[in-house]
Amino acid sequence: MSYFLSGQKLQADKEYKLEGEEAGHVLLSRRIKKGEKVNLQGVDEKRYLVEVVQVGKKDLVVNVLEEIPTPQELKAELVLLQSAVSEKALDFIFQKSTELQASKIILFNSQNTATRLTKEQFEKKYQRWNKILWEAAKQSDRVRPPKLEFLEGVREVLSAASGFNKFILLDPEGDSFRNSKFEIQNSNSFGIVIGPEGGFTSQEVSQFKKLPNCQLVSLGPILLRAETAAIASLAICKTILE
Repeated sequence: MSYFLSGQKLQADKEYKLEGEEAGHVLLSRRIKKGEKVNLQGVDEKRYLVEVVQVGKKDLVVNVLEEIPTPQELKAELVLLQSAVSEKALDFIFQKSTELQASKIILFNSQNTATRLTKEQFEKKYQRWNKILWEAAKQSDRVRPPKLEFLEGVREVLSAASGFNKFILLDPEGDSFRNSKFEIQNSNSFGIVIGPEGGFTSQEVSQFKKLPNCQLVSLGPILLRAETAAIASLAICKTILE
């Protein structure tokens, strides 16, 4: 991991004890020793270079040396609206979406969703999923992971989509990314809607097409798995929005 988390607000030239699960990560993953330096981020999202001054079995004490810069996020809000898929696929999507600087991930059910989610199931799994997002954020050096939300169905997604400056719906009949590039570039809030493995129904696609800020975009003639389509779209949009 490129940095670790502290539950405190840090200041230069002060010592802090790191304990609990995060201390375990430092001790086990890095086999840290006294005198080594690591990056530590406080609750205010400021990051510091710290020196380990004491190592215990389950905790360690660090001395804060200096504040260090953090990588910049995209200026535009990049949101992935993902129809629920298998848990294994979702784990992959969470990890890679974080690396590709998604600011938010919204899960929802569509008519062809095979692995449907309920609000109760989402809340039960939220802690585990948020942990995956945070681990990916630390590994990729992001200050924070994407926010994770849940909407019951397409009707709620259609309502939420009105809040975006622009958004795309992946569809085999849509324009290529090349033709939609210039519209994407001028967006300050951008959404990507990905359907389930079986795709959206024609009725659902028609509902999206009625929205003035929606554009249908295709990734080409080859059919992609939902997680592949999500990551490919994010990677392209991130490059355009940078």
